[in-house]
Amino acid sequence: MSPKGRAFVAVVPPAAVLDGIEEALAPVEHLVPAARWTTRAQRHVTLRYLGTRVDLEAVAGALGGLAVAGGDVRLRGGGGFPDERRGSVLWAGVPEGAGLLGRLAGAVGELLTPLGHEPDGRGFHPHLTLARLRTPGDLRAAIAALGQRELGPAWHVEEVVLFRSETRPEGARYEAVARIPTPPPAGS
Repeated sequence: MSPKGRAFVAVVPPAAVLDGIEEALAPVEHLVPAARWTTRAQRHVTLRYLGTRVDLEAVAGALGGLAVAGGDVRLRGGGGFPDERRGSVLWAGVPEGAGLLGRLAGAVGELLTPLGHEPDGRGFHPHLTLARLRTPGDLRAAIAALGQRELGPAWHVEEVVLFRSETRPEGARYEAVARIPTPPPAGS
């Protein structure tokens, strides 16, 4: 494990959910022709972006103290950042399990703040990025086409993943450097 790098902590959907996303996007991609669509390997729900100079070993060690039990999550529909009319990011929503992801993000933050990874102050909005636009564009047609469609089945979050990220002209490449299991629910 390289000691320094650009990194983030995320939850990764299983293959069945990634299949559901691809199926849902097939009739949508032509609605945003200027978008750079995320690849299957890039799809995740970020819990905490850590920056560009991260001591990966220290972060992985700190995350070993994760005490939030896993739970069920489902992706459905979509939206845009900063808004639908002039969005630069098209995302999939998390209507089920958002509370769990918020608790995981909070716990990750508490574990990593002593290492200098302070919260960014924007608040946590669980989502999975589907596409990015260099120039903000109207995402309303794509969001309407996604509707409230479920993007694959619900899944049980059993781990968080520490990723190293390398930016390349063809898009970011992510490497999992540590997988931290969530503890089982109380009483199981």
